[in-house]
Amino acid sequence: MPISGIVVRCLGSCADSVANQMAAFEGVEVHGVLPDGQIIAVVEADTVDGEVTLVTELQSIEDVISVQLAYHNFEDFEAERP
Repeated sequence: MPISGIVVRCLGSCADSVANQMAAFEGVEVHGVLPDGQIIAVVEADTVDGEVTLVTELQSIEDVISVQLAYHNFEDFEAERP
């Protein structure tokens, strides 16, 4: 299951609106909005492809300038089962 920390850059005046739109997506948890228009969030999906799709959808939100990967972790929980 991939989990990634991301930084979303947008116009500062639109950051709260973009953060609210992001929070409506399943698998997105917004952790903070900075005054300069950066939004700190975590995205989680069942697969890497699902995570890529989710990030692509976030990039399509109006007023989003970029989505940058800050941290990525992938753990295969199936392999840990006895």
